Amino acid sequence: MVKRLLPSILTILLAACSPGPQPGPAAEGPDGTVFQRLAVERLPALNAPRGGHQTLLLGDELTVIGGHTDAFKLIETAEYLRDGAWHEVPMKYSHDGGFITPLADGTVMVGGGSAEPFGIGQTWGVEVYDPASHSSRPLGILDRKRAYASALPLPDGRVVISGNWYAGDAVEIWDPARGFSFVKAVSEDRQRPLILPAGPEEVIIFGGRDYHGEPSGILVDRFSGEAYADPFLEEWYPGNEFWYADTDGKIGEYAYLLSAFRRSDGEPGILKVSGRTLSVLELERPLPRLGLDGQEISWWGKLQVDRSRRQAWMRGNGVTGRIYFARVDYDATFEGGAASVTLYYAEHPDGGPFPIEEVVPLPGGRLALAGGKEQDPQYADQVRENNFITSREAFIFHSEPPQRRAGVPGWVWLAGALILGGGIVSAVLLRRKPAVPEPLPAAPENGRSQLSEQIIRLIEAEQLYKRKDLRISDVASELATNKTYVSAMINNISGVNFSDLINGYRIRDALALMQEHPEMPLAEVADHCGFSSLTTFRRCFKAQTGKTPSEWRDAANRGT
Repeated sequence: MVKRLLPSILTILLAACSPGPQPGPAAEGPDGTVFQRLAVERLPALNAPRGGHQTLLLGDELTVIGGHTDAFKLIETAEYLRDGAWHEVPMKYSHDGGFITPLADGTVMVGGGSAEPFGIGQTWGVEVYDPASHSSRPLGILDRKRAYASALPLPDGRVVISGNWYAGDAVEIWDPARGFSFVKAVSEDRQRPLILPAGPEEVIIFGGRDYHGEPSGILVDRFSGEAYADPFLEEWYPGNEFWYADTDGKIGEYAYLLSAFRRSDGEPGILKVSGRTLSVLELERPLPRLGLDGQEISWWGKLQVDRSRRQAWMRGNGVTGRIYFARVDYDATFEGGAASVTLYYAEHPDGGPFPIEEVVPLPGGRLALAGGKEQDPQYADQVRENNFITSREAFIFHSEPPQRRAGVPGWVWLAGALILGGGIVSAVLLRRKPAVPEPLPAAPENGRSQLSEQIIRLIEAEQLYKRKDLRISDVASELATNKTYVSAMINNISGVNFSDLINGYRIRDALALMQEHPEMPLAEVADHCGFSSLTTFRRCFKAQTGKTPSEWRDAANRGT
């Protein structure tokens, strides 16, 4: 038996242990600036080319919503990445230039956008996308038609909305009980403004651009209270160009980091928002203006924070097609120090330019890019986007060597450890036992050890994994904490994400149940173990064991 199993086990281990993309050597620009080279992993292509969409990580699924496709035509779909392929989902509206904001229940509100191709007009429609069911439902219509607006969810479940494109702006609110309604006029019209909580009862609205694409002025609107002028905005303006969620730049309670530029000369920097106080984050060195080829780097877009690592990422484009990133480690600023800056670059695998679109931080110091607008060849000496030519390309950029090959389930690594430790016989004896996740180890003795113990109790002792609609936000709610902390803690103490961990426990129970009760219908097994459907059970089972439930049960009954 050992001889028959060994070749297949070794094949699996060799595939699992084969190195993934590895970051390359550093390079030095003509001015002496050093850039670390990112490894580039090509993802499967999107089903449709698109630009002007929103890209975000929902649970463990990279998701794109809305936008437009080639020839600047509207597109009414979303796509999510699962099992090595993008899956298309119909939406109610197109949302090219719409707003999007994550809600407390794990869904996202998506609304507004251009009414016609070519970015013309505004729309009323709002819908909610549910990543659990991969479906959307209409939510109603805005108080006024909007494109290029922004939104902020409040702790009480309401959502503040402001911003518009070539149409009158105002502040409105969505209330779950009453829908959308007007709140107040604004001091100046803006598109893509920043809407941030500045205190328990305070929301500020500022930044963005005017109808001509110029940075907005120095006035700051308030959800409750009079507008005021902030002298800081006379010198610096926020660099947000795309849809913005308050979680993107959040570093603490009512504290945010944003990309910013000096009005006088375009010098890039980092804006720190603490309540209503705006300041420039102190950096150990300034963000460079020139890239490896001596050409100017176009820094743009929103700053995105990885709170688990206390890092912020900012994207830049080079004239020759390179993509640049600045990683800002801001932890020292909490103690009065300066934030360190690490610079990176990447080159397209085919030698061309990368699409123009926002990137999304992923666990493990990675960044994802999905779709985007092509760089316009008519402007070779500038970085200009071409709305008429969009991309299906998708990539992951690795800033550090991957710890293990993406997509390899935890049971493979357990088998590898057994073999490398001389446990081949044990592996054979365990071949018919459940593929279980390793018990969550106790966390180091630090401020988060109590949270670790609470997570272990909920998942293992109380069998929370048997709840069919379980989300990471549910675990966070049970513990009265933030789902970001729960996600980071699970990853740190188990090495897998929340979804893989929960499904691992469910598969463990399913394997034991099928061994003890081989006559039980698979639908009942799936239901008992916490799966929402038989289809989901089959998909997860095969991903974890390499066999369908029927194949595994038949093999177990035959004793093979």
